[in-house]
Amino acid sequence: MFMPAIGDGVCVSMCFLRIKSEILRNIFAFLLAPAVGAGCYVFVKNLLYFTVRSGNLYVPFWVGIICYIIFQIVFYKPIRTYIFGHELSHAIAGILSGAKIKRFKISKKFGNVVLTKDNICITLAPYFFPIYTFAIIIIYFFLDLFANVREFHGYFLFLVGFSIAFHIALTIHALTLKQPDLKVYGVFFSFVVIFAVNITTFTLIVIMVFPNEINLKSVSIQIFSSIVSIYKFIYNGALEIWSTFQKTK
Repeated sequence: MFMPAIGDGVCVSMCFLRIKSEILRNIFAFLLAPAVGAGCYVFVKNLLYFTVRSGNLYVPFWVGIICYIIFQIVFYKPIRTYIFGHELSHAIAGILSGAKIKRFKISKKFGNVVLTKDNICITLAPYFFPIYTFAIIIIYFFLDLFANVREFHGYFLFLVGFSIAFHIALTIHALTLKQPDLKVYGVFFSFVVIFAVNITTFTLIVIMVFPNEINLKSVSIQIFSSIVSIYKFIYNGALEIWSTFQKTK
């Protein structure tokens, strides 16, 4: 009689658990997707209202976004700069999670950081954490504690817009290259998480950069209301389909 080795049994069990975990994550992501869509709708709506309302007040911000897009199309993609920020985001998320950096390597085409532990925040951090944008915001507000930097506010807005466009454009580019980071927790689950956290991140950035234009409490209430509405719509639709199905039996 063939008796499998203990190692084979453990391997099969681990494989089964991995598949089960991936299925559960995908189910969760599928259920979360409507909420992400509702959050995206509220964010875009508030951003459009803000754009119309502000008029010419924050032109440097939009100029920064447009300038980066033109820069990437006309000149080149600053891949090495992105890779450095990408790997640094992994490293910072790791340090905040209690991990230690064992290796940090950057080249023109790829980067690699080795940490003593891993989790979803560490793995996906570069895709939802615009590190250069946060660096610009932190530096600006830090300098504002010691000097009057308000006269440079236009330059600040330009750099924020430029760095946001940089993050979005090169993150999209990176995601088209079949990143191994996405396979760790499953591609579909990772995309939903990245999308959800990006909405949250950019909402916070807009509130920090334009505190007098967008109210966190108001946006949060709108997002919650939209999420409740979308799930009510799905629930009522499912009940109607089930009722119709029952009548046809």
